[in-house]
Amino acid sequence: MNAAKDQHRADQIFTEALDRPPSSRLAFIESACGEDAELRGEVENLLDHYSSAEDALTRTRTTHRISGRSDVEQVDLRTESGLTVGTCRLDGQLPDDGMFERWATRHSDDRPAAVLSLARQRLSTDDARRVSLGAETLLRLDHPGLPRVLEAGTVDLGRGPEGFFLIEKVEGCSLADGPAQSLAELRRRITQMTKVCEAVQELHFHGLVHGRLIPARVVICESGNARLTDPGLLPAIATAIPDSAAAEQLRNIPGAPERAILSPISLDGRIDVFDLGALLLRWCGELSGPLPESAHAIALRATAHDRGDRFRSAGDLGDSLDQLLNPEGSGSATDAAASAKLTPLATAMLLAVAAAVGFTLGAMLV
Repeated sequence: MNAAKDQHRADQIFTEALDRPPSSRLAFIESACGEDAELRGEVENLLDHYSSAEDALTRTRTTHRISGRSDVEQVDLRTESGLTVGTCRLDGQLPDDGMFERWATRHSDDRPAAVLSLARQRLSTDDARRVSLGAETLLRLDHPGLPRVLEAGTVDLGRGPEGFFLIEKVEGCSLADGPAQSLAELRRRITQMTKVCEAVQELHFHGLVHGRLIPARVVICESGNARLTDPGLLPAIATAIPDSAAAEQLRNIPGAPERAILSPISLDGRIDVFDLGALLLRWCGELSGPLPESAHAIALRATAHDRGDRFRSAGDLGDSLDQLLNPEGSGSATDAAASAKLTPLATAMLLAVAAAVGFTLGAMLV
């Protein structure tokens, strides 16, 4: 089974289903998927995720309920139909990040701790639909460098329905911020940044932007793997509603110069590239030698004032850093990538040039 092809087909049917009234969506999915039960199940999962994300943002109804006393008892998070999502304990309020009221939670069993984020901004149905498409994508992302969005919906804690996202809590030491003190330390940090680029590229591949790539939002786990502490919900809301509080906050975050000028809908992965490049510049500090000098050149390109001169995505930045760390194997990989991008016309032109050169050399040798 071609997983990429099947996922593209599922996404296509899901998008078409959203253009139909809710009452007719399931019938359309049945018709479009035919006898392919696996495809139908994937589309229905996408629709369920979308509905949860939409409910979390419109807050027109309560989809989940929390029972128990957080100070002395466990708290059960259940759907309105009675399905238990998880049993946890509210373990203290975390710093407010401007858009979400955040609470730490922990489970009584071996399941990982999570962060309960209550969305402050209530959205209209039309606005929420646009945001929900991004949130739905976050709900099904599965990458070792990204925290999982475990659940989304609404709860009523006595203030009316409030949108929530239950996000896997990522723990570890924050990514270093100051200059590296040695070449070995710089190499180790650049290796960590390539892992960060891989995680951010997963967002960029799905058309999402993180928007707040500061060292405090990236941690190094005990395993040594670099992970983001949040999947980037703020830009999804800001992109859908350019005049919202989320958009204002996104514009006020220091970083790429276009943040304060362009509408959030015009921002792309190059604002994340800028943030990573600025961090790389600080890491290089006053170090000298081939490695820091090459890293400094990469950082300057990543932080170019004209975003057209930057790497287009975190993946492109990560490839350059990987080639810096592993120059031996970079040449053949680069040549292969360049060859793969040749169009048939370009290939034909190259063959013609090669033939002409061969003919000329042959004539000279005669």
